[in-house]
Amino acid sequence: MADTTSPGWPRGITQFEQRHGNATMRVVSGILGIPIVLGAIWLGGWAFFLLMAIISTGALLEFYWITEKRGALPNKKLGVIFGLLLALAFMHGVTDRLLLDIFHVRPDDLAVMLARFTLAFGVLLIFAIAVMIDQMFRKEGSPIINTMATLAGVTYISLFLSTLIGLRQLFTSELPFRHYIERFDATLLSRTDRLGALTVLAIMVAIWTCDSFAYYAGRGFGRHKLFERVSPKKTWEGSVAGAIGGAAAMIGMQQWFLPYLTVWDAVVIGLIAGVFGQLGDLAESHMKRDAGVKDSSQIIPGHGGIFDRFDSLLFVAPLVYIYLNFIVLTR
Repeated sequence: MADTTSPGWPRGITQFEQRHGNATMRVVSGILGIPIVLGAIWLGGWAFFLLMAIISTGALLEFYWITEKRGALPNKKLGVIFGLLLALAFMHGVTDRLLLDIFHVRPDDLAVMLARFTLAFGVLLIFAIAVMIDQMFRKEGSPIINTMATLAGVTYISLFLSTLIGLRQLFTSELPFRHYIERFDATLLSRTDRLGALTVLAIMVAIWTCDSFAYYAGRGFGRHKLFERVSPKKTWEGSVAGAIGGAAAMIGMQQWFLPYLTVWDAVVIGLIAGVFGQLGDLAESHMKRDAGVKDSSQIIPGHGGIFDRFDSLLFVAPLVYIYLNFIVLTR
């Protein structure tokens, strides 16, 4: 008889018991984890920074572990240090004042936005130089592969996830975007900090809605494979339903509590969440398949790794951040 025990489970536990055990652990993890995430988003500031620092560091180390499966030897210490510096660069309530006081940036919207991007670019530039210098003193592995893996991790994981901090901190400074907010409702100026929290929550809800629509539509109506080589179960029907669900959810939230966005903005951001959230999931699946691993780790019971849980945000957060900064808030 075929062995029904799966790797990582004690002998004698059947696949049925494993599936139900996984489901129980998923529920328990969600009950414990979701309030922490939501609370940190609402509090913002250093509470949200700490949460994102933990998430991005954990996901980065998991990414480096995956690259090691393919023979890379990334510099984890440098990656973690500069990943945290990137997260700090997107703490706009702190860095805006630094840029204004030390570098004498003019206190207008465009100047502040460009200064924010320059600060992040500067951290990345110094990091790239440090990694290449470090490789000259290392004797293990291939310098090219090691360098590329180290740089890719911080760019793909740390930079992309740090933009979520930037979204939460988007309205924390008193200077940028004041005139834009006043056009909608002057009373919003007294609670602009909440706009960042609500924007992050809306993006996450749009991604969750997309996932739900894609899953149930795929199961019920899926006939045409989306990208079988990367993810055999995903279908075009499910993917399209997910994109529509993400857009619909974002429109609903725009009408409810995001008055600084237009309906068109909500559609664009919803489609970013619906389309690029799925692409982020596919990109991670592709890398794991190449490395021959199922999950990036088992740190979250029933859910896999941190990288697994936040892969959809990796493409969505930076694109929404750019859209809000250079399209919405420059009108």
